[in-house]
Amino acid sequence: MTTEQANLRIPGPAEPLSVILKLVGDACNINCYYCYEKRKPYAGYDKLPLDALARLLDMAGGRPLSLELHGGEPLLYGMEATSDLLRLLRGYPGNISLSVQTNATMLTPEWFDLFAEEWPEIDIGVSLDGDPEANRNRVDYRDRSTSERVHVALEMAAARGLAVGLISTVTKDVSRRPEETLDFVAGFDAVKALKFSPCFDFNVMPKRIPVGNRETMLPLLPKGEEHAGWAITPLEFSAFLVRAYDHWRGSGLFRRFLLEPFTSVIRVLAGRDTRFCHFAEQKCAFVLTLYPDGRLGSCDELGVPDGLLGTIHDLPSLDVATSLVTNPTLRDGLDELLDKCVGCGYRSTCGGGCLATRMRYRNSAFYEDYCTHRIEIIDHIAADIARERVASEH
Repeated sequence: MTTEQANLRIPGPAEPLSVILKLVGDACNINCYYCYEKRKPYAGYDKLPLDALARLLDMAGGRPLSLELHGGEPLLYGMEATSDLLRLLRGYPGNISLSVQTNATMLTPEWFDLFAEEWPEIDIGVSLDGDPEANRNRVDYRDRSTSERVHVALEMAAARGLAVGLISTVTKDVSRRPEETLDFVAGFDAVKALKFSPCFDFNVMPKRIPVGNRETMLPLLPKGEEHAGWAITPLEFSAFLVRAYDHWRGSGLFRRFLLEPFTSVIRVLAGRDTRFCHFAEQKCAFVLTLYPDGRLGSCDELGVPDGLLGTIHDLPSLDVATSLVTNPTLRDGLDELLDKCVGCGYRSTCGGGCLATRMRYRNSAFYEDYCTHRIEIIDHIAADIARERVASEH
């Protein structure tokens, strides 16, 4: 057994940080069956107070920040409160890159006007799993489809010349239709980037099932060691990605929009850096999450209470938070996961993957499959690049 260890990299005092702002906690105007946010133990609906955000900005001390307006649904924060928040951010002495991740059902011309006036360089991320059939897990509280409202918002963005990033959660429905999903996304002129996010739910349960969704959701809930009906396994995800990559490349859609995780795999295979933490050494310690009640956590994928680091008004500095000294159990657990990567030939290209997912998979049948699925897609893309290189030389 090797004595080498791969410890979690801790950011230095001046290094950039990503901060997820949970503006309204888990409050949302729709009820996606697979929503991980609604499983967290929130105290109830609340809005992020500006004094908590001001405290975080003061503690940041001018270091570069990447802030994401998140939820639940962040637009429930309201236009007036959002305007006040953006003006507060404008006073920060350091560089801020700002994004908003929305289900887009509430995006109106007025919201677009607000962003254009207060923060025109904001990155808009929209959640849409695919066409209406692929998107059927994203419904309102009466099981009605949200697709049409999202399509309208994307058309409004295109009419304003805006570029939008799309996140598609790869559920069981999406996993069967990679080619159709990509072709559908290509029909929206505003979409310039797409990220596939796997629905790796393992033995999870919603905190509550609204009456309007009960009939549809109950048959999909996990039983025993089964996945939920909307979820996929790591090997199902890699099979999906292989087909998606071949279609993205073969159809020429790679000229139309960037696609994660492929863009990051291509970059690391070329010896270049990526900002996508699943393939980079900047992992959970570089991400903080600010909750409406002032709690500060690590990456929101770790959840609460496991990922909690303290409260924004009690922590003496952000460096104390990012060092994870207030949560040594979390720090030790993440280090243990990275130790498994020592000696692996894919360490430099894989980067260890999503540590939050790996932590959930420990002691399950899917723990080793998680590594296997990453190897499969890295090998597939590497082989394609090699074939292209050979072809170009002849």
